[in-house]
Amino acid sequence: MTPLRSVLIANRGEIAVRIIKTCRAMGLESVAVYSDADRDALHVRLADRAVPIGGSAPRESYLNIPAIVEAARRSQASAIHPGYGFLAENADFAAACEQAGITFIGPQAKAIRAMGSKAGSRKLAQEAGVPVVPGSADEDFATLGLPVLIKASAGGGGRGMRVVRSAGEFPAALAAARGEAERAFGDGSLLVEKYVEHARHVEIQIFGDHHGNVMHLYERDCSIQRRHQKIIEESPSPAVTPEIRERMAAAALALAKKIGYTSAGTVEFLLAPSGEFYFIEVNTRIQVEHPVTEMITGLDLIRLQIEVAQGARLPSLPPMRGHAIEARLYAEDPANNFLPSTGNLQVWQPPQGIAGLRVDSGVEKETEVSVHYDPLLAKVIAHGPDRESVIRKLSYALSNFYVLGPTTNREFLIDVLEHEEFRTGKAHTETRVTSRSSPQAQQAEDEVAVTVAAVYGAHREHAQRRILPSVPVRYRNNPYPHPAAKFRIGEREYEASDTGSRVRIAGVKEDHVDALVEGIRRRFTVSQDGDEYYVCSNLAQRKVTRLSRYPRRHGGGQQESANSPMPGQVLRIMVTAGQKVKPGDALVTLEAMKMEQTIKANMEGVVRAILVRPGEMVAPGQMLVEIESTEENNEHARGANPNG
Repeated sequence: MTPLRSVLIANRGEIAVRIIKTCRAMGLESVAVYSDADRDALHVRLADRAVPIGGSAPRESYLNIPAIVEAARRSQASAIHPGYGFLAENADFAAACEQAGITFIGPQAKAIRAMGSKAGSRKLAQEAGVPVVPGSADEDFATLGLPVLIKASAGGGGRGMRVVRSAGEFPAALAAARGEAERAFGDGSLLVEKYVEHARHVEIQIFGDHHGNVMHLYERDCSIQRRHQKIIEESPSPAVTPEIRERMAAAALALAKKIGYTSAGTVEFLLAPSGEFYFIEVNTRIQVEHPVTEMITGLDLIRLQIEVAQGARLPSLPPMRGHAIEARLYAEDPANNFLPSTGNLQVWQPPQGIAGLRVDSGVEKETEVSVHYDPLLAKVIAHGPDRESVIRKLSYALSNFYVLGPTTNREFLIDVLEHEEFRTGKAHTETRVTSRSSPQAQQAEDEVAVTVAAVYGAHREHAQRRILPSVPVRYRNNPYPHPAAKFRIGEREYEASDTGSRVRIAGVKEDHVDALVEGIRRRFTVSQDGDEYYVCSNLAQRKVTRLSRYPRRHGGGQQESANSPMPGQVLRIMVTAGQKVKPGDALVTLEAMKMEQTIKANMEGVVRAILVRPGEMVAPGQMLVEIESTEENNEHARGANPNG
């Protein structure tokens, strides 16, 4: 094949930045594409050239095959790398590149098409002698027995997936899965499989070249998930013995040979507690978690993809070196069902100076995290000689990763790494982790943060007011003290007063900053944006809001509202004006960042007004439905809570 000169990256965010770095290292020109929403994005500025693909619907811009092929033609790019997500597993896109004479850095269209249907790939796996989970494509669970797993046949990423444990749940789960699959993949076909209890999710990284060679690069364990999406991955798997690894890799390669696979791919399996494993699917692209394989093999998998696309033969299998774990840092709220979070990154300080640590990210300070795309902020990958040291290193790195603005899962990831099941290598896909921080510990950290913010704010105010050098700082020529300032963290409010010698917080110990434990001090990073203070330490990160000194007027009445807990698009409205509702009744379903959320009533009443319509984009806190209580003096009515 003709050597490549330039590579257009049909993607955005972290993976686009990742590919740009490898292109630069190989001496290849990188060409970015961008939607209107991504005009100032990091990947756009890092690329050698960038081509707009416009569109009023930002997410759809990256799905526009003609626009991306035209961008490659205009920029004279000789190849396209699809990254992951968007068009990475779209056979029509691969075919369009081939027809346009552009090298597609990925498998051939026929391989993508063969593996694109879960039902079709199951059949091919069976023909190749690979064990599969008992299941069917006719949506019948009677012969399988409960529990079962319903999943979209045409896609992955947790979309269109539901676990059913009782017969009564099946019809509603089937309808919800089909609707989600249709919106995500344009195909509502489903597959019903026997659900394997306490299984581990283990995948084999495969590679193929254009000379008929295929190889594996060991396994990755991706058992820690939320909403059926991975958040922590590692290699090697603590549950995979050399004998299981040999059998699983042989099965993956048998399937790769059967379909004539080229480029990078992943064959995914469920590993049962018995040691038996079952085929799930093939991801015909580079995976989000590919860095852990790079860490233990020393290979650059993006580079290997590009070299294979140029006609190179595969290298020999490198030895496995040590252990690697990746944690995905998301803009989401674990305390609120992992709802995605948006906003401006006011603080963005990845950890520095840690040997064997890698941070892959597509954002930076002041990046606006929007509703339009997946909320992944960064992947933090640690490598070391053994699993125990890697867990310790990754936990330390996350503790020193300062990020504030949108809510993140940083502290949840640390809790996972320190969870007993994970540390002992016994975690599986049903492992559930909750925060181990007690309410008392969280309140103590809130008090520390508000004290730091108050001290920081007071010193800044004094510095700004000091006009005469001969006048001492904090000097006042009237006998009255400064008026108290009010701060809020979450639902708690605090009152701070500046006495002229130090700042005191009502109800909070004075030594919270200087001596939290006698003689011990802590390092904080503080930044300010108007009335918002962002306080970070290795133990906690908090946003502290300075409140007005004047009380806000509160209205009475029994009329409440259901508000949007997140930015998103209205999918469905399940009530009508005048309808009676009770707590738990579904009101509105939203979609944002690859997930659905149903807003439910939290009070008994009558729907007085519906303030949105299907297809409308809504902002966090926007009023969706007005409900008038049918109970007098209902002190607990607070509108609606997300519970979907």
